[in-house]
Amino acid sequence: MPDKVEACLLSLPSELRNAIYLYVFDELTSSIPDFPAKPDALAVALRFDNTAYLDTQHDNGRSARKLAVLQSCRQIHDEAHLLALSMTPFHISGDCSYPDLFDLRSRPLSPAKIGAIRHLTLTARISHLRALNEAWAGLPFGHPNLNLETLTIVPRKPDCTSSAYAEVADLSQSHTLAYIFAETFKGLRNIRTVEVLNKGCFNDVVWRIVYRSLVYRLWRWGGPTCGLRFECSPDAQDERDAWFRVHFQDKEDGVEVGEEVLRLAGGELPDPNTTGFGP
Repeated sequence: MPDKVEACLLSLPSELRNAIYLYVFDELTSSIPDFPAKPDALAVALRFDNTAYLDTQHDNGRSARKLAVLQSCRQIHDEAHLLALSMTPFHISGDCSYPDLFDLRSRPLSPAKIGAIRHLTLTARISHLRALNEAWAGLPFGHPNLNLETLTIVPRKPDCTSSAYAEVADLSQSHTLAYIFAETFKGLRNIRTVEVLNKGCFNDVVWRIVYRSLVYRLWRWGGPTCGLRFECSPDAQDERDAWFRVHFQDKEDGVEVGEEVLRLAGGELPDPNTTGFGP
């Protein structure tokens, strides 16, 4: 009998290696332990050296653990790095909403690697989110190579220690946030879905104001079929876990803005001369 040859990953047919890579980088099937995510780490540069990878003590934990597979050898890196980037959600924060800082942090990545990224989460104060409509120029993070499937935004508001002004401050922030999103979504491209998570930022009343004001502004701008489709969490859901999604390309998800206005208004279109929906 011929001697047994010990199998290794690189000796497998390419189809099997690709199936293994898909398993490793898939969020649902990967068995790599989860670690708390710490924002502000765009950036796995994915060059073939250790300094290009993020330390799991200072980055997005789980993502970096999976991407560390690419450090095994040059062949695995070359075969799998674009697939890994496309399947890995990256979490960034704060000033990275501004195109100049995003560009600075992403410079270690080639245009091809930037173009492979499909899922980004941005956690930022509402004041930093102004960059979405003031500086992005219709492109996510103002970057021409980004073509995202999902952009998840987690807004954060300034701490307001004075209870006497907290409610007024929240209402002001809610209208600011709705305005930022509405102006951004009017011309945003190279993106499939934007998801906004409350994560305890606002109470249920103020969160509804954010969503209703956004839908109403876009209805007034583009009419009942402006090309955007909406989804939101049920009203009875805990506001800390509330969310809404705006779909830009997928015509099978969500409902058109006109349908959502009718639902929010109780089946009757509001007067377009009014300022918006009630809470």
